[in-house]
Amino acid sequence: MPFTNKDIYLFILLLVTTCGYAQEKVSKESFADIALTNKIDFVDSKYDQSRFGCGFLIKYKGDEFAVTAKHLLKIIKPDKMKTLTFENFIENWSLYPLDKKEQLVITDRLLNENKSEALNNQSTYSEDWLVFSVKTNLSKVKPLEVRTTPLAVGEKVYVIGWTRKMENGGQRVYEFEYYKSIGNRLLLKNVIVPEKFGGLSGAPVIDQRGFVIGIVSGATTEPETNEKYFSPCAINGLVAFMENNKKE
Repeated sequence: MPFTNKDIYLFILLLVTTCGYAQEKVSKESFADIALTNKIDFVDSKYDQSRFGCGFLIKYKGDEFAVTAKHLLKIIKPDKMKTLTFENFIENWSLYPLDKKEQLVITDRLLNENKSEALNNQSTYSEDWLVFSVKTNLSKVKPLEVRTTPLAVGEKVYVIGWTRKMENGGQRVYEFEYYKSIGNRLLLKNVIVPEKFGGLSGAPVIDQRGFVIGIVSGATTEPETNEKYFSPCAINGLVAFMENNKKE
């Protein structure tokens, strides 16, 4: 039976509506390109990761570092890799913008290597960051600077990166409100967020002016209300480490 003009109109309307619902919600705020994803080359190539989690560059007192989440090493690694060291396990760690794969940031050395820190400890999430010196930077992403003033309750903050299901395209911006801090965790209220957060680990959390305040890590249950919040790792511990290890 041939379609009538009415049938075609309804089909187009349905298609547009369906596409609209399928489109992911992102914040209307925009920032310079800052997000990266990780590329990890293991000694045993069966563990290689061409794209894993997120990361970013940070500028501190004239030095530039690459940063991502430590807990990524709990997810993918050889069984014999028990502590925070790449020795005999990881050959190369680099980062790149997902939409510009040729713009590699090649790391030089894992600065917070600690052969006595067990990766299976819960404390991995306490200071949930890996920080690298940079050997080569072919990217055009903006290195972030650290915010030095306290956050205000209700202040808008943003996560910049890609979830696991995203295979291409520019960085996405998600929106939150700062609620409170518990220890070195920032408890955030969801405003405009992805359907699934997987893949954002290691992404930068920034304020409206683009200063970095945290690193995407996990969730925390607020003890008074028993409510679970998205809770990046605050940047304080990383700043203290960089301060203690800065070049003379």
